[in-house]
Amino acid sequence: PEATEPTYVDGVLIANKKYPLPKTFQPGEDVDARAAFELMAGDARKAGFEIVAFSTYRSYEYQQTLYNNYVERDGKENADRYSARPGYSEHQTGLAFDIGEVGREDLWLTSEFGETEAGKWLVNNAHKYGFILRYPQGKEKITGYMYESWHFRYLGIQLATDVKKSSLTLEEYLGIQ
Repeated sequence: PEATEPTYVDGVLIANKKYPLPKTFQPGEDVDARAAFELMAGDARKAGFEIVAFSTYRSYEYQQTLYNNYVERDGKENADRYSARPGYSEHQTGLAFDIGEVGREDLWLTSEFGETEAGKWLVNNAHKYGFILRYPQGKEKITGYMYESWHFRYLGIQLATDVKKSSLTLEEYLGIQ
């Protein structure tokens, strides 16, 4: 059944494999998330890393095209491990940022990015700006997605810090597995 309303749990907008967004939900990129990212990118630069958000807001339609292309290329089962079906993508919230390092584009969208100094810096510092690593290693059964070292979700500083300290995924933290 198609979603008619977005789902909020404890005031947090949720888009995952169980909670889809309506086709008509089109907020664009979140302004607070962008401002927080720019602050984070500035501090990353001071630490010696040039980071960029290479994919943020995606419309339902754009996600549909992406997903269909992945299914065609890798088959449905494989595509479902790393790509959301239209309506189920966190990118449609405008709060998800795919982040990479400038000059290391070969590592964008790879788990290897998480092993770079820039990737490690992000995991250790993102919460200070309101972001969490959304799909951590070893949590695929809970999040529905394989480890994505590049996918960060904006929650605001307090909640991101609480989730980070808990070492839980957002699903576990909010009790929505």
